[in-house]
Amino acid sequence: MRAPSNDFTRRMLGGHGWLGLTFGAILYAICLSGTLIVLVDQLGRWERPHAPVVRGMATPRLATTIDRAFARARAEHLDHDLIVRMPSEGYPRMSVFAIGEGPSAEWSVDAAGRIGDPVATPFVAFVQLLHFNLTVPGAIGRYLVGIFGTMLLASLGTGILAHRRIFKDAFRLRWGGSRRRSNADLHNRIGVWALPFHLVVSLTGSLLGLSGLIIMIVALIAYRGDQDKAIASLLGPQPTRDARPAPLPDVAAMIARVQRDIPGAGVTQIFFHEAGRAGQIAQVAVAAPAHLARNETFTFAGDGRLLAKAGYTDGSVGMRVYGMITPLHYGTYGGLPLKLIYVVLGAGLTLIVATGGTIWLARRREQGRAAPRLERAWPAVLWGQPIGILLAALAGFVALPALPVYWSATVALLLGAQGLRSPEMVGAIGRGTAALLALAIGAIHLATTRPGDPVALAIDAVLIAAGSALLWRQLAPAG
Repeated sequence: MRAPSNDFTRRMLGGHGWLGLTFGAILYAICLSGTLIVLVDQLGRWERPHAPVVRGMATPRLATTIDRAFARARAEHLDHDLIVRMPSEGYPRMSVFAIGEGPSAEWSVDAAGRIGDPVATPFVAFVQLLHFNLTVPGAIGRYLVGIFGTMLLASLGTGILAHRRIFKDAFRLRWGGSRRRSNADLHNRIGVWALPFHLVVSLTGSLLGLSGLIIMIVALIAYRGDQDKAIASLLGPQPTRDARPAPLPDVAAMIARVQRDIPGAGVTQIFFHEAGRAGQIAQVAVAAPAHLARNETFTFAGDGRLLAKAGYTDGSVGMRVYGMITPLHYGTYGGLPLKLIYVVLGAGLTLIVATGGTIWLARRREQGRAAPRLERAWPAVLWGQPIGILLAALAGFVALPALPVYWSATVALLLGAQGLRSPEMVGAIGRGTAALLALAIGAIHLATTRPGDPVALAIDAVLIAAGSALLWRQLAPAG
């Protein structure tokens, strides 16, 4: 048998390199969008700075509001499911999400309980789609994110095992020498300093993304293939197939029943499945600030009978762990200060992925196996993702769809990078473009919306400051 030719070997090695770059680029996009999505409530306030502020709502007014929302949903044929999102300290907004057999709509609610205009947060929706599904619709996208979360978890483990001195050198940072050595020290030190966070978010991300597959496996093993029973074991009772018309359950009675179990519990969400039908159920979610799960859910039948309590706070070990996964992944268990810590740590994880690719390419060059195309493509990825996300935010100002804008920018930057002379030039152009976009978005939003919301003002200030800092770094050598 003839040995593979040198040309064939070079092609295979090149293909291997591009696969590695693709893997790193996807992880980078997941980590970057995940860092942003920690601030999803704050981004929602930035995108809707003049939305009606609601600090709370008494139960009688809430019941009347739900009746109004259901009447509107029925008139617009969006009455299959109805979700009422209550205001919180971090997000003092209230809305109703009405879901039909296919289409859906979300309407704002003011403090008087009036149903208002449709809620439009296209940038928040885009960031969620990017992080939850990698912009791939349906379960396939979620499974991909779960698989990459598992691969990130494995990479963290093998990275620690591969560096025998990593803990001994935990505070060793060598600046001013070779760029590869500086990047390697930064990569390793961040990996050690925030290792518990990295392990937690990668594990919980893997579980969240693969939850559908996990349920199917549980169904096959524990319930002999009965997926409905497996889902019910995690999510509680499900609606029955009885489409006869029926009134919504008594909201006041359900809330009173919940508060007998958890005195003073604040309602965070009410979910009507198969709303207005005899087979409907209603779920009342309440805040549980003393528990890591942060919430508890009660399920009621259509006639108002309590069917089940999820047990996220006081149930079995499995249910308590299940209830902790989402708060641990997104940092929703400690208010805004903890969210900001998550943002810093998430930025560190994003930097680990970024420097990992840079180190690998630099090592190849030192070994005489330079890959110029890959070296130009990698900075196009590192700056292309922030640019694509910023352009998606800018698209919302002119009512353009965010997803095509993001992908057009991503592809254009990758292709354009191959026409430039060096990776340094790609990085310089990317950094300058990102700086100008951040400055423009912060200034345009500030000038056009004149937000009174301090959160929206803070985000504009951060965008302007970050853009200014990047631009100063870009222009400083010339000065």
